[in-house]
Amino acid sequence: MSMRTAARQNKVVLAGLLLFAGWVALTALNVFNSTTASSLGSWVGQHPTGGVVGILALLFILALTVGVYGELAESDPAPEEWPPE
Repeated sequence: MSMRTAARQNKVVLAGLLLFAGWVALTALNVFNSTTASSLGSWVGQHPTGGVVGILALLFILALTVGVYGELAESDPAPEEWPPE
């Protein structure tokens, strides 16, 4: 239901958000694949520690994107005004 609500309310924002989430997931997979092939003794170029930090940062960005999607899928309008009349 939430995907339908988000698509009905904000088609362009939803498409951009889904494309961004896909790009982040593919980038995280690329970072994972490039750091597993590197040796633990080499600290020049791509190394496992930098790869782990990069993957954690990308997962954090992906979690924020999922949070934005959750807010985008809300069907209720803005909060009620304060003080109530």
